[in-house]
Amino acid sequence: MSRKAAFGIGTSAAAAMSLLLLALRFAFDAQIVTEVMADWLTRLLPPQAFDFFLERLQFGAKPLLFVMILVGQVGVGGGIGLLYRRFAPAAGSEGVPLRISLAMAIALWLILGLLLTPLMGGGPFGVSLPGPRWGYAASLILATATYAVLLVQAYHLVAATGGAAPNRGRRELLRFGVLAGVVIIGGGLVLRTILNNLGNLSLPRAFRTAGVLPPEVTPNEDFYVIAKSPFTPSINAEKWRLEVGGSVGNPYSLTYAELRDLPSIEEYVTLTCISNPIGGDLISNALWKGVPLRLLLDRAQLPGGVERLAFHAADGYVDSFPIEVAMRENVIVAYEMNGVELPREHGFPARIIVPGLYGMEHVKWLTKIEPVPASFRGYWQRRGWADTAVINSLSRVDVPMPGAQPIKDELLLGGVAFAGDRGIRSVEVSVDGQTWVPARMRDALSPYTWVIWTSEWAPPAPGAYTIQVRAIDGTGQIQTSEIRGNLPSGATGYDTLIVRLQDEAAV
Repeated sequence: MSRKAAFGIGTSAAAAMSLLLLALRFAFDAQIVTEVMADWLTRLLPPQAFDFFLERLQFGAKPLLFVMILVGQVGVGGGIGLLYRRFAPAAGSEGVPLRISLAMAIALWLILGLLLTPLMGGGPFGVSLPGPRWGYAASLILATATYAVLLVQAYHLVAATGGAAPNRGRRELLRFGVLAGVVIIGGGLVLRTILNNLGNLSLPRAFRTAGVLPPEVTPNEDFYVIAKSPFTPSINAEKWRLEVGGSVGNPYSLTYAELRDLPSIEEYVTLTCISNPIGGDLISNALWKGVPLRLLLDRAQLPGGVERLAFHAADGYVDSFPIEVAMRENVIVAYEMNGVELPREHGFPARIIVPGLYGMEHVKWLTKIEPVPASFRGYWQRRGWADTAVINSLSRVDVPMPGAQPIKDELLLGGVAFAGDRGIRSVEVSVDGQTWVPARMRDALSPYTWVIWTSEWAPPAPGAYTIQVRAIDGTGQIQTSEIRGNLPSGATGYDTLIVRLQDEAAV
């Protein structure tokens, strides 16, 4: 058999295995090896390199990494096909292909489960991973068995017929028919499972209409989405428990119904991502309802000397912040968003809302709260981001549209400004890079939300103008003009919009 044919058989078998892994990810709601490898690679990358890709690819960075690993799996599968070509037994050996398939499946399962998975931090056969402990190991054995059977059986069928259609005997024809039937039926079931669950993907997104002021309250479907994995955890509210444990005097757990029965508060809070660039879209505002975190911690009877709390999520994400932040009255375990139960992609059944800190601290799909040492670092902190990510003052120009447009006697300028839990005292606009003019502001919905600002400007003449905006927070601190990237503490600098005003006849 040619090298090309062997490689093609290997890649085809690996492609089928990869599709099966995706289907099993939805079926078992347990991480798969592709997902674990993506997390592992982000830990290996230097923070500057990871931030470089995040800044340039933004929403596509993590999904692209996942897809690249899938493609890599297929390539490795082709390489194994070439290796098998070199050591494959001669045709005509009865029962040998089946025994080889079994041996190859077990060998790949052990290599992936006992060597690669612990190396990536998942423990033997994924015992340290979130989700069903059997799910990861089961997906490995099913995927490796599928790959081994397809590779070996297809290789020997093609080798026995010299690459032609299987017509050299009833036995070969029967084997080919059985294999083709299994592939067609199994492939159909796998594809149906994947297609039926595409709505459960939590792909990054943000919503913004150019040249239009955003609504003060962002609709749930337009609220920005960022997660460490493209797979949204599927959590059964009847079985979910929130554990408040670790080194506390009174460890306990709550059901979803018990959490909702506790005293609650509602508050408008704006969230923004630490990866949001200057003038970026990763910022939204919503009304949240939930239980004050302080109430849960008081019931747990925290011992003296606790410095930090960790918050664990169903997808394996973990973050932490200091106890003095956790004990603030405005920090809640939220279960409603804009008057309805939390959407799955926004953390159902419960998430942390902590005004003043970047979005990575607002842990979604919450499952456990526990005291940790002061040196503890969460998912993004281990990748180089700030330990306690206090939101930098920011402002954005949304109106007018950038680019060429007809000159008018008066042009509306507008956008948003936000300073975490410090509030916004005032907003100023510049159109010449030298002088700043106060803008009007709508009243903030709460001390923890953005404000909408507007200003009317009378352009003196046609030409190119650079519009800039800056915010002054509630403490009187002026937003810094220093241009700084996302890593490690969030971007800073003035948002800038260039408009070219022309006579109407020239537009």
